Amino acid sequence: MPSLFERFFGHSAAKSPRPPRSPQGAAKRKQAPKKFGPDRVALVGFHEKGFVIARPAPPHADWLQARIGRLPYQLGTATNLTDGLRTAVKVCQKTPPGILRRIWLLSDGYPNRQQDRIDSALAAARQARVNVNTIGFGDEYDERLLRRISQSTHNGKFVAVRTMRELTAALVKSGPNQRRRRGQRQAETTVIAVDLSYSMLERMEGKPKIQVVQDVLLQLLH
Repeated sequence: MPSLFERFFGHSAAKSPRPPRSPQGAAKRKQAPKKFGPDRVALVGFHEKGFVIARPAPPHADWLQARIGRLPYQLGTATNLTDGLRTAVKVCQKTPPGILRRIWLLSDGYPNRQQDRIDSALAAARQARVNVNTIGFGDEYDERLLRRISQSTHNGKFVAVRTMRELTAALVKSGPNQRRRRGQRQAETTVIAVDLSYSMLERMEGKPKIQVVQDVLLQLLH
């Protein structure tokens, strides 16, 4: 039976649309066979700007979970969703060829920084062959933008949640499992980008929303 982590990330073929073919590009792709092995998880936060909290690591790494535990202490003003996505894409760009690249972008509000630059961040995601999924939680967030972001890469998904149970279910069920072949599956790097604006202190089921996200991530990655 797959673990919570396996059901969360799904090991799906998170392939983004292929860029225009060229002789150089075709040759480069032939040099990047699929890599099989363990998955890695990275953590990005964003408020006034995006920033890396944890670079790709095994999901059960103690230091990764320790950094998730400090999420409530890293809140700030503003919501620069564009730079959060840009920072997550940059982490994915450093992933070795042959490894799947996926981003989960979680937000509870409306961006108010660099909104006019979101298209360039999405173009970078497509160029890097990154699958981008978005989650809106709470009662007020930019659903139209989150849907547009998720629809801009291959198999991207938008999920709306209002409770801890819904958030857990969304992360567990949203990615279709990739059938194992001969006991092997393609390795994947997943970057979780979390909105760390002060609106995350608002309550959801009696807890600050940032604590809901924190608890769900710790449960899934434990």
